Amino acid sequence: MTVDLHTPDKESLIDFPCDYKLKAMGKNSGTLVETVYEITKKYAPDASRDNIYIKDSKGRHFISVNITFHATSLEQLHNIYGELKQHPEVLMTL
Repeated sequence: MTVDLHTPDKESLIDFPCDYKLKAMGKNSGTLVETVYEITKKYAPDASRDNIYIKDSKGRHFISVNITFHATSLEQLHNIYGELKQHPEVLMTL
């Protein structure tokens, strides 16, 4: 799934800076939370582990990792989503 953060004329739908909630989903591997956190922190240095919420799937085979951080630009979000999508542990982002 791709998140489109633009209007048709390529203007951002988000007013920056803002608090932004990112969600990444994947197999409950034991390392997914750390992966999402480290990738987010790379581009948003103020991201905190205190702002991570984890939810297990019904069968506990998958988890969603939600992290809220202070987003400063569309480029920052594209960098985070781009790296998350390339990571083999991440199956989907929202």
